[in-house]
Amino acid sequence: MNHYWFLRHTRVFNLARKRKQYRLIAKEKKRLLTAGVDGETVRLLCRHMANLKNKQAESRWWSAHNKTLQKSLQFSDKGV
Repeated sequence: MNHYWFLRHTRVFNLARKRKQYRLIAKEKKRLLTAGVDGETVRLLCRHMANLKNKQAESRWWSAHNKTLQKSLQFSDKGV
């Protein structure tokens, strides 16, 4: 998700670079979704990475991420 850093630091006049970063971000999102990552978690992560100063987006992502981890831990405990 390093593409968001490049997107945030792209100059205003460099529109081709900006479009390229958006394409790379979309490709990474698609890769994560096909790998089985929850769509809401991906959306919240992208929202947080787009603006790192947004503390509410960060806290929502962490809470969703922790819920996902808890579900996977419960699933692995039942399998053993």
